[in-house]
Amino acid sequence: MIRLKQLLFEMTDQELSKIGRNIESNQFRFVGQGDNGRVYKLNDNDLVFKMTTSIDEIEVAKKIQNKISEYSTFIPVYYVGDLRGVQAVYEDVIIMSNADKLPANLKRGIDRVVEKYQQYSYEQGGEVSLFDFVDAVKLKRIDPVIINFINALRSDINKIGIPDLDLDLDFKSNNIMIWNGNLVMVDW
Repeated sequence: MIRLKQLLFEMTDQELSKIGRNIESNQFRFVGQGDNGRVYKLNDNDLVFKMTTSIDEIEVAKKIQNKISEYSTFIPVYYVGDLRGVQAVYEDVIIMSNADKLPANLKRGIDRVVEKYQQYSYEQGGEVSLFDFVDAVKLKRIDPVIINFINALRSDINKIGIPDLDLDLDFKSNNIMIWNGNLVMVDW
C-alpha cells in the first residue's frame, strides 16, 4: 500500500541510506529483468529498485522523478542516480514504487494493440509512433481503459519533452503494470 507520505516528498538522504543498507544486507529479492536492467523488490517496503545500463531510460526517469501527480502514466520514480556509500557502488539506480501485474484481459488487449501497431509500422516503412498509429487506425474491440491509457500516455510523453521519445517508447504489455488502480509504464 502506498503511504501518503511517499507521495508528498522527495526521498531524503536518510531514507536513501536506509535503502543502501537494505541492499548491502541483501534485504531484497529479484523480481525480473529486461534488455537493459534488473529489478529487485525491497523487503518490508513498497519500493523496487532497478539497475539499468540504458542512458535513455535514466533520462526519462530523471524527468519524471518526484513528479507523481504530473505524470499519471508512469510508475512513480523517487530517486535516480547512484547509491554511493553502499559497499559496492550501484550506479544508474532507479528507485520506484512497486506495481501489480496486469489482469489477463488487459494484457491480451495491449498485446493486440502492439501486434496491430507493429504490422502498421511495417506497412508504413517503420519510424511510426504508437500515437501516429492510433490516429490513423480505428482500434475496434479494444478495452476503453487501454485507449484512455494511450491517450494519457501521449500527453505525458509530450510534457516530458525528450525528442523522439514517442518513437523510442517500448510499448508492450511486459512494460505496463497496475499502480494505484491505474495502468502505468514501468519500463520505457
